[in-house]
Order: sequence, then structure tokens, then C-alpha cells
Amino acid sequence: MKVQQFSIYEVLRHDKSTVRLLGQEIYIEYKASEQQLDKILKTICAYGNNYYNNDIQYIFIGVEEENNEEQKAIPVLPIKGVTEGRLEKCKNAINSLRSFLYPNVAFEVVANDMDGISYLLIIVKRQTGGPFMVAEKAEKDKMINLKPGRYVRIEAETRLARVDEEYDLLRKFSNFHFSSIVSSGASIDDLNIDLLREYFSITSSRQISDGMGKKELAKALDLIDKNDPTERRVKNYAVLMFSGHPEDRIPYAYTELIVDMFGTKRKMESKVFKGAVWKQYYAALEYINNNFLNELVIRDDGNSDNRKIENFTFIALEELLANAIVHNNYENGKPIQIYVSEKQINIVNYNKPLPPIRISDLNERTFFNERDTENPEIRDMFKALGIIESFGTGIGEAKRSMRENGSPDLFYKTFDVNDNVTSVVIPVNEEYYEIKNGSKPKKKVWIETETKDFKQKILDSGYTNKIKQNVLKLYEEIGTEVFGNSRVVEILGCSEVTATSYLKRMEDELKIIVPVEGMGKGKYKFSV
Repeated sequence: MKVQQFSIYEVLRHDKSTVRLLGQEIYIEYKASEQQLDKILKTICAYGNNYYNNDIQYIFIGVEEENNEEQKAIPVLPIKGVTEGRLEKCKNAINSLRSFLYPNVAFEVVANDMDGISYLLIIVKRQTGGPFMVAEKAEKDKMINLKPGRYVRIEAETRLARVDEEYDLLRKFSNFHFSSIVSSGASIDDLNIDLLREYFSITSSRQISDGMGKKELAKALDLIDKNDPTERRVKNYAVLMFSGHPEDRIPYAYTELIVDMFGTKRKMESKVFKGAVWKQYYAALEYINNNFLNELVIRDDGNSDNRKIENFTFIALEELLANAIVHNNYENGKPIQIYVSEKQINIVNYNKPLPPIRISDLNERTFFNERDTENPEIRDMFKALGIIESFGTGIGEAKRSMRENGSPDLFYKTFDVNDNVTSVVIPVNEEYYEIKNGSKPKKKVWIETETKDFKQKILDSGYTNKIKQNVLKLYEEIGTEVFGNSRVVEILGCSEVTATSYLKRMEDELKIIVPVEGMGKGKYKFSV
């Protein structure tokens, strides 16, 4: 049997122990001979546990490795190989290791050759039925003498799993999510019927009558424990999505905002957003947008066209905040925290991404089609609410908005592998910061409008909160573009009559748009 899907040459030419070939993420280890039974056994165990959910993993027997100043585990070519007369004996020795693994790890041992030199290849694909461990008898065996336990491959190290990593393995193989299990103390009494009805009114085309009870609404959303004959016990995601005080049942199930007071005598200020997690999202987003996000409409010297820059992009904030809630481990007893200062917004979860995603992936990639989430039901409900547009794209959209705004790249902080933290930073737009702090020459850039005051005018109007937010949404989407009735319909998803009423309010009452001549009837632009 030959190496599956690619040749030995393609594998050995990579000076890395983790490579991607033909779209597959794989791990590779090299052993000079089958006599390293302890190392082979713990590697097979770690490959079975497959902490990062790799597609396929290999151990080459008969290939030596060396290290240099830049990299480790570089295969030595030409390979040492295994003599033809020893191949069958080596295969039998490796196959005998199966009895030291519990449960059984499925792997293949095949003979192959490179340039006429024979070697053995151990192939371990994705497994079910784990976690896997090395049995106690391995330590008593004189040929092996390996400490029992569950082994994992973390980055380039194969070792016994820590307690938190063992828990990750148990969750992975059982497909466990804290949000999906039945709450230990909550009941249907903890759910707020107004939140249930509001969610239905936003997400469902069905007519929800005022007479429909809480239990019927909860059943329709699969919030109730099906094994409870009293039909009162509810799942954790029900508490998080539809309780007015989820923190009463799930400690620290809230979002905390910590603000650097920008040079005032009061150095820091804290604000807590409680309630259903989707309400936390809207409240925190609105508060930060209204109080800390700002724009400048500027004109470069010698240029008649205006351009807009934001200190922090709204798109990055909304995408990363939604991401933080969907991927938060509400079992760990710590809140989501948002740190705001003049120079950055930092959103912190006190849990790492679920494997196979690493922090390095969050920095390097823009799309995550294989990403698991701590809260799958909340993710689906956020999509139904329109908070999430499509799965796996939020970080990419946030990165795109930063580039288009001329801002530095957002980044995830890197910590020690033992630290259980995910911390993403949205840096301030450097041009905005320089202009506001007087360090950029004024003769080169003219400030046409600072839109914080413009937004405040909308917020101070006597309109309902919904109308205010829709007007702000129109401004944030349209900016300096010329627009008309159809653009309002497109952005708000409303009727043409409703769109016309918004244009009338903005022109005649708020006086924030002005007609544009020469571009057809009914064209406007914001007067910023």
C-alpha cells in the first residue's frame, strides 16, 4: 500500500511536523526504528485523541530527524530505512501496541519504499469512540515503560493531557455543549414571555397570538427538557436567551465594559450589561457606538472630495462582539469583558477557541467553515435574529472593515499555551488618532465634520428608539453617498411608504439631509 493521496517525496520535503497537503491538515513524526516503542505508543494515543481534529496523521519508521537553529524534527535524507528482512518483525512489534491502548485506536501499518529503501508508515485517521488512553500495563512492560494516561499532541509536543485538555477531549468525543444540557436549577418560570414573543415576532412568519402561553412558545423553540414529565425543566441556552436575569442561574452570564477615562482623574469606569444575551449584545453595541465610536469627514488639501474615517469600525465591533457571545464558555464562571480606551477596543473571553481552531488561525485566516462553537443553539438563534449573517465569516468581515477604513489589522493576543483566554484587539485608526491629538499637520487635512455631534442630534430627537436607531443605521450605511427612496428600502427592509416617511423626517424635521440636484428626482445626501 502506498502513502495515501500524495507521495513520500511530497511529505518529506516539508521541514515541518505539521503540514497541509491537498487540503488536508496532517501531523508527521519520524522514528529511526521500531525499538522506540514508548514514543510510538504515546504518539499513536495522541493521534487517536486528535486534539486539533486533523484529517490524517503519520509516523514514519526508519526515518531519522535532526534539528537546526530555526526548526526541529527535520527528516534526514536519504532515509535510514528498515532492512527488508526486518519489515515483518517491525510490523508485528508495532501492531502489538494495540493491546496497550484503551479503547482501541484504529491504525494501519504499511510497508513502503523511497528510492529503493524500505520504511514503515503508521497511518492514523480521525477516530470515534474516544478519548483514548495508554493502559497501566504499559508502565509495567519492560520494553515500553510508559506512564499511563491520555496523551495529546499540542503544537509540536506529545505529552499527557492536562485536566482542562482531558475535559476538552471528553467534550469533543461526546459532542458536549454546556448550553445544550438541562439547567441544574432553572425552570420555565425563569423564562420571560415577552422575550419569547419578541423573538418570535422578529424571526417567525407565523402569527403569534397574545393567548399563546409560555409553555407552547418554549416547546416550539425546543427549550424544555423532553425527559421531564412535568415539562418544566429547561436547557441552559433557554436561560441565556430568554431569562431576564440569566446570571441568577448561570453565574457571571453578563457582559462587562471597562473604560479608560481618557486622561480624566477617574482612571477607570465599569458598566455591566445584564439580561438575555441577545439583549446584552444590542445594549453593549449601542452604548459603545453612541459613546466611543466616532467618525471624521475630512478633505485632503488640494482634493475636492471628502472621505470618512472611523476611530473604530462599527462592523468590527458588531462582528467580534457577536463572536464573543457565541463562543463564550458560560460554564467557566467569568463574564465577557470589553476594554475601551482611546487607542483600542479589547474584547476578552476566558476560554480558548475549541479545537481544531488555534489563536494563530484567528490571526491568519478569514473564513472558518469547520469551526465548532461553545453555544450552537445561540449561534443559530443569532442568525435567525440577523445578528449573524453567515457562519464562519464574522472575523473576515471585521478584518475587511479595518482594511477599508485604513486601520491597522485587528489581532488576537498570543498567550502561553496554558492560559485559557481569547483576547481580540481592535486598534484605533492611526490617522484619526493623530488628527484628534493634534500631531498631524492641519494644512494637509481639513476636518469637514465630526460626526459625534451629528449622531447626538439624532439621539436627542423626540423620536422612538427604533426610529433613532434606523436613522443612525441609514447614516452608517450610506455615509457620504447620494441616495434615494430605494436605498432606504434596501437598508431598512421596509416599504416604499415607510422609506418616504424617513426621508421626510430627516429633511424637514431633523434637517440632516439635503436634496441633490442634477442626479434625478428624490436624491439626497447627508449634510455632514
